[in-house]
Amino acid sequence: MGGMRIFGFTSHGGPEVLEHLEVPAPTPGPGQVLIDVLATAVNPGDLNTREGTNGWEVRFPMAFGREAAGRVVGTGELVFGSAASGHGTFGEQALLDAASVTPVPEGMDVRHAACLPVAWGTAFDALDMLDLPAGARLLVLGAGGGVGTAITTLGVQRGLEVIGVASEAKRELVESLGARYVAKGRWSGERPAAVFDLVGGDTLREAAGLGARLVSVADKPLVEKLGG
Repeated sequence: MGGMRIFGFTSHGGPEVLEHLEVPAPTPGPGQVLIDVLATAVNPGDLNTREGTNGWEVRFPMAFGREAAGRVVGTGELVFGSAASGHGTFGEQALLDAASVTPVPEGMDVRHAACLPVAWGTAFDALDMLDLPAGARLLVLGAGGGVGTAITTLGVQRGLEVIGVASEAKRELVESLGARYVAKGRWSGERPAAVFDLVGGDTLREAAGLGARLVSVADKPLVEKLGG
């Protein structure tokens, strides 16, 4: 078995635990696909994984990251997908969850494909769970970020009336996605069918007063207490 380089960590902690490491090359098991990594991405949840605060399985030494695009070892097929449980993607090779692996669409940059699984997968799953009818109003708190732009785009495509809450700096972006922009702190008068929260804390508590269905990926313990 050969070796490879990863950017990862051997214990939980802050940024100081991240380092370049030499590790054995991975061998795919059942339900896993081994790729030569061409592109990978980082998300806020990766910081929690590094810190050991989100419950994700970690097998040390662990590569950073949870999504990647590259070529399947042995076939050369260009694919993207999510990391297999207990594995990361910031390495020369990565193990992906076979159920998540999808061919990179023709003409799509692999760097863009590598960014799809976490943010767009989260958004897609949330919309499926909400199952809102066309014309329903969806309030997105934090519409200018990765998951926020994804759920805004997908919501508009499904015929929802999406209200995007973000900073003024993100106004043009939010509106370009087809949403109605509302500035931070000025959405309390809205009457949505559902709220998708990417902020948490006091913002989520305030959203609970709207009487809408609540979904939060930023503060799951709190949203459960609030009845979401």
